[in-house]
Amino acid sequence: MKSVVEKQLDSLQSTLDNLASATNKEALTEQFTSSRILYKKVEPFVEYYFQGFSRRINGPALPDVKIDDNVVNDATGFQVIEELIFTQEPIDYTVLHSQIAILQTDLLFVKKNLKDLPIQNHHVYEILQHQIIRNATMGLTGFDSPVAFASIGETKYSLIGLQENITHFCTLNNVKPTAKITALFQRSEEYLAKNENFDTFNRLVFIKEYLMPLSEEVAVIFKNYLSERPKTVTPFSGTLSDLMQGKGLNPDAFSPYGNSVSSVPKIALGKRLFNDTHLSKNSTISCATCHNADKAFTDGLKISTIKVHNLAVSRNSPTLLYAAFQNDFFYDLRSQDLENQIQDVMENENEFNLSPKEITTRITNNKAYQNELLAAFPDKKELTPFEIRNAIAAYVRSLMPFNSKIDNYFKGKETLTKEEENGFNLFAGRAKCATCHFIPLYNGSIPPWFSVTESEVIGVPKSIAWENAVIDDDLGRYNTNQLEQFRFGFKTPTIRNIQKTGPYMHNGVYSTLEEVVKFYELGGGNGIGMELEHQTLPFDNLNISEQEKKNLVLFMQTLTDR
Repeated sequence: MKSVVEKQLDSLQSTLDNLASATNKEALTEQFTSSRILYKKVEPFVEYYFQGFSRRINGPALPDVKIDDNVVNDATGFQVIEELIFTQEPIDYTVLHSQIAILQTDLLFVKKNLKDLPIQNHHVYEILQHQIIRNATMGLTGFDSPVAFASIGETKYSLIGLQENITHFCTLNNVKPTAKITALFQRSEEYLAKNENFDTFNRLVFIKEYLMPLSEEVAVIFKNYLSERPKTVTPFSGTLSDLMQGKGLNPDAFSPYGNSVSSVPKIALGKRLFNDTHLSKNSTISCATCHNADKAFTDGLKISTIKVHNLAVSRNSPTLLYAAFQNDFFYDLRSQDLENQIQDVMENENEFNLSPKEITTRITNNKAYQNELLAAFPDKKELTPFEIRNAIAAYVRSLMPFNSKIDNYFKGKETLTKEEENGFNLFAGRAKCATCHFIPLYNGSIPPWFSVTESEVIGVPKSIAWENAVIDDDLGRYNTNQLEQFRFGFKTPTIRNIQKTGPYMHNGVYSTLEEVVKFYELGGGNGIGMELEHQTLPFDNLNISEQEKKNLVLFMQTLTDR
């Protein structure tokens, strides 16, 4: 397997040499396309073994900000080269050749280090499943081909590469690929070949009827070869079919310690604490005050009103549903886990305004809690503030129902209307929504690892204005990390249950989903008159019709849990 990947990397290097030698737009386009086709075959191994570093090779054409040391690295890789080639402006060959050289150096690093990495059966299985997931949630959406819109054709070659890897695996183990998986690959590749148009491609059908069954059959082939697979804690483990049905996701993956994982008694205790006003200084508010279950755990306000001092915090309350599947919290991502986020709320003078120690004393001295505390933490002789926070966090992590209409569609229990189907395909295609709100969590946590939660600079206005708009005063992530790229940057939240979570944006500026769609249609802040140097949202007008806007809203309403 390793030797096959090394040969593919060598071929890719040769094609990049040809790209560097090209002297006109036609030749550049041809060689770039050939390079991308070859990369799609090695992409599963690059993404699996070189997490983080892979961003240099095929990440967004945006600066890469390292918050550990506040270093900002210029964007490099395929997407930068794509922008240089697929442009209406004269091509800057000096910059282009420099970018190709950087990419070749990075790929050489991959090849040199790959030889020292293990490729065992369970690794191959995860590599294959991850690439199928990547195709469904990122490839088809145009995430890594935002200018050339070559995603459909590239997905075909990605599947061809996967089929070659399965054939090689079967040869090594002296077995034949199943007739079913051979047929699935053939059907999938034929469908892609017949439906190459990025704008009209039916992603909904392709994911459900082609990629999901393919992922299931890969699991069948590998079922007898995973005995050595270690039991590790990961956010997700399973097939694309599992993922699209809300299975295989581990809500405890981002809990801070091994002994902080959830249990039924701990979740029950957390739910009671979540609704207990005694956690606040004057015993008038609880977590549920701002996160009402009937409103998808929001409060329905533009700005959340806190009753401790009759003040308001600067933002509204985001939904807590599916909060487990992100590893940074608050709109500005200043907390690394739920326990830390809860502590911030407890200590905030505009919220609970009570130290975690005082809260712990109140709870442990309350005889009504004694049995629940003992059941939740049977091995603890003395409870600390962490246990109180951990119980609440366990409850929040349990809030992942996956029973919306779109979930039931992927489970085979419901059908979508044609308008809803068109809305999904627009969301995951031409409207570019899914390049930030990744399917199927529809938040900024990047599949298949879910180890990075993204923030974006989209240009939220202070008040509704469709031209000459003024940006909201909240600096967002810049308040935590004083880097210009983070100015006005906010976490990409889930849009699951968005029908219930208005008003929208961190400041509640938009009251309806129609207004939200219009904001994105016009190109965000820069599209409505701002001059944001570091806006990450594409500036261009989406040029979608009134019916398409309605379809988008109808699709988003299928994300409402029952």
